[in-house]
Amino acid sequence: MFTLLFRKMRNTKWMVLCLLIGFVMASAMMSTIPIYMNASLQRMLVKDLESFQTEYEIYPGAYNTSYGLKMDISGSEQQKAVENYNNKVEAKFKELGLPEKLDKKYISDEYLYVRSLAVSDGNSQARFTLGGMTDISDHISIKQGRMFTAGKRSDGVYECVATEKALKSTELAINTVYEIADVFDDNKSIKIEIVGVFDVKDENDAYWAEGLDSQYTAVVFTDYDTMLGDCVDTGVVNITKAVHNYAVDYASMNMTDLASTNEMIAKQKTYFGENSIGFSMPASDILKDYESRSSQLQLVLWLLQIPVILMIIFYLFMVSQLNVEQERNEIAVFKSRGASRLQIMGIYALESLVLGVLTVIIGPFAGLGLCKVLGASNGFLEFVNRRSLPVHMTIEAVVYAAIAVAVFFVTTMIPIVPATKTTIVEHKQSKAKKKKHALWEKVCLDFILVGGSVGWLYYYNKTQEKLVAEGVTDTTATVNPIMFVASTAFILGLGLFLIRIYPYIIRLLARIGRRVWSPAQYVSLTNIGRSSTGRERFLMLFLVLTVSLGVFFANTARALNRNAEESVAYGVGCDAVLTEQWYSSKIESAQQTTPQSASQAAQSGTKQTSEESDEEDTETTIQYVEPVFERFEKLAGVEDVTKVFRKDDVTISSNKMNVPRQQTKSDDEEKTRDDFLDQSVDTSSGKSSTSNVQLMTIVPSDFSKVCNFEDRLLPVQLNNYLNALAEYTPGVILSSSFKSYGLELGDTVECKWGGNEPFEVTVLAFVDYWPGLSPYKEAKNGGYMDFAVMNYDYVNVQTSMEPYEVWFKLKDGASVQEFYDSIDKAGIKPLTLESASQQTIEKKNDPMLQGMNGALTLGFIIIMVMCIIGFLIYWILSIKSRTLQFGILRAMGMKFREIIMMIVYEQLLVSGVAIFAAIFIGGVTSDLFVPLFQSIFDASQSVPPFAVIPERSDYLKLYAVIGVMLLTAFVVLGRLIKKIKISQALKLGED
Repeated sequence: MFTLLFRKMRNTKWMVLCLLIGFVMASAMMSTIPIYMNASLQRMLVKDLESFQTEYEIYPGAYNTSYGLKMDISGSEQQKAVENYNNKVEAKFKELGLPEKLDKKYISDEYLYVRSLAVSDGNSQARFTLGGMTDISDHISIKQGRMFTAGKRSDGVYECVATEKALKSTELAINTVYEIADVFDDNKSIKIEIVGVFDVKDENDAYWAEGLDSQYTAVVFTDYDTMLGDCVDTGVVNITKAVHNYAVDYASMNMTDLASTNEMIAKQKTYFGENSIGFSMPASDILKDYESRSSQLQLVLWLLQIPVILMIIFYLFMVSQLNVEQERNEIAVFKSRGASRLQIMGIYALESLVLGVLTVIIGPFAGLGLCKVLGASNGFLEFVNRRSLPVHMTIEAVVYAAIAVAVFFVTTMIPIVPATKTTIVEHKQSKAKKKKHALWEKVCLDFILVGGSVGWLYYYNKTQEKLVAEGVTDTTATVNPIMFVASTAFILGLGLFLIRIYPYIIRLLARIGRRVWSPAQYVSLTNIGRSSTGRERFLMLFLVLTVSLGVFFANTARALNRNAEESVAYGVGCDAVLTEQWYSSKIESAQQTTPQSASQAAQSGTKQTSEESDEEDTETTIQYVEPVFERFEKLAGVEDVTKVFRKDDVTISSNKMNVPRQQTKSDDEEKTRDDFLDQSVDTSSGKSSTSNVQLMTIVPSDFSKVCNFEDRLLPVQLNNYLNALAEYTPGVILSSSFKSYGLELGDTVECKWGGNEPFEVTVLAFVDYWPGLSPYKEAKNGGYMDFAVMNYDYVNVQTSMEPYEVWFKLKDGASVQEFYDSIDKAGIKPLTLESASQQTIEKKNDPMLQGMNGALTLGFIIIMVMCIIGFLIYWILSIKSRTLQFGILRAMGMKFREIIMMIVYEQLLVSGVAIFAAIFIGGVTSDLFVPLFQSIFDASQSVPPFAVIPERSDYLKLYAVIGVMLLTAFVVLGRLIKKIKISQALKLGED
């Protein structure tokens, strides 16, 4: 059997190679799930912990414990207590299984004084703390003197080192021998000498995570073992406190056991509390929050693989089906010569098993390589020079690869089972019989898939609308796995519908133009029209699935990345926004925020609110001195600049306005009899003013050059609104919410804030969105703030000048760092500085977005590779199986050039039509299903709204892949046809 197997594999080596490639792709893709997932989760955790360290200046990987000893125990009992304490802590830390960066033990006696110093002028005796810390010599640098020597010197002195701050605090000096004693028992004493002054070797060293000066202000350090041994044995030194700290190497943490790690940390807190041991782990809260975030990322990455997995199954089934069709005659011969079904199936099972074993070996490492490449993804099929993902091979990846092989083994065996039932006679008879309709056509599977997908989509959208109506704004918990299955089912349903009707369309075309078609065209139409159950339909369905999923993945990635970029661009409003300190008549209030460098301000990246910058917003008007504005125009990389004044909690009022009041009596408050019988007319149902208004004043001509805005967010182009505001300076553009208050175009409203006199403006337009103004900004009463946009020059005349923002438009390719440096060189001290490009980078570094970009890129690459291979397999088998037909056509007088044209026409009618249909189907699927992804990012209140806008570059990438596929096919087929000796195909005895 093995001889027959290897002979068969050698004869069909190209088909076997295609199956092997499919197996490897399948297992590689499956093994990337745990590898890429763990690496993405680890990078997400590291980013969170690094942010925590930057914000709180605490090493997040610290595992800190402390223990206070009783003061009435002997030295030997102290040593035993410290040893027991250290053993408990060590056992518990090892129980977590976390990677260890360092292990530090510390003991101290806080009740020592210097007995040898005289006390004068009423001062108390010098007190200090003697401490011992393990491995301290590796983490300090000696500034003066030398490092201490362990043990007691021949003259009975113990050597120590201290910091300059400790020397000042204790009033001790270097190179001086001191006699010290216990403050509670001065009958005995020992001698110490401070032989060196030290400082930390590296300020970022996790060894000093708790801080040197803050925690060890009056500590004189000696050797740890010497203090715990010789010093304690003297009876003078008594250990009052023991500390045992670990530093976790969080960059090397394993993400697979995070849930159990969190559970153990919670249990250890209880254990340490019961044993009177202090415990803190700064990262514990982050790890808890991370566990929920990681579960969401795991879900999303898993779900993104569903279409790819289904596609791989379809690919393997197709290749196996084509292989069986090619060898059906051989299988029938085996059956007729006495081979049992099990023997025949055993040959093919062994073939798949051999491929499976090779795949389990190759697949996980192929997946590892893919993950390294995908770690640099900055978008869909976009790669940057970023630090690679911390990927490593795991047993889990091998298990996933083995599971994939098992699933796909079954897939490849399915077409073989029915083929083993047929004898050679039955096989020859079946070739002459008219093909019956496939089962899926009889049960109308295409209509079921399309109808079911659309029905589920309608139900899902209604459910989301209901949740939003009920006040549920965070819809991230409603991610439904069916959305990924439904999108694939929708594509499959439309593909099946296409191949159902396509043969009839071809037959109709052949009939209509039968008088005008050339021989090559007519034969092509006839072949395709008659193959209603043949390979052509299978190829068309395969191309529809692969190309449509490619379009769907491209549009999904583009929508997610566009949403991230546009939300930043809209929020900032331009390329960069700067605010600086202004001098005023109330300088104490105006200087409550300390100016900083450009880089520091950019890192803070937050805008000042009215509460932060205008606590003095009272009836008293403050006189500000405007800085020189021309300085900003000369900064590096600046193309345009403008003034933008912003103010929150501005009051807009009008007699026509009817603003709903806050409810004074709650629904559940008990009503009186008079409340039910009250027939009075409610004339005060609303207010004529609102103070929940964000005001923005702009210079229209300059604002149009600087702002970043998507025209699709407004009914007409933004410049039309700016022109209106420039032509009619006392005008105002209001948010659409004012229409619900009863205002109309042309109405006059009154505006006021602080100590300024009220002034009137006329309503020019209502808009939903405006650069830099969020319609979802929360007001003090819990609702959303309205907004108003006015002319800067007009408002400046009506009110006192106040500090404004400076909005920048940077030149294309301008360096943000050079822009920051020029701000510092110009002597500008910004209070806040926002950069759209920097915020976009931070947004794109989000692990969720990076993970999705990587998964979508991986899926696209795999699908396109399958598309190319499947395409080539079909046409190679098609050409080889039609050698006899080509010979007959040549014998009938058809030229060789016409045979080539016949193949080209078939390519266009089968592959071309399928590809164009797939692009259309992929676009429709994207429009219907990609918006569902907003639930993953809670984009229900995102600004701008989540939108699916195809990008030409994405389609060009897809067209490039298709072009390479077709070009490769033509080259391969051309060489194949040249090798076929068509003139010798017709010979006596040819079947």
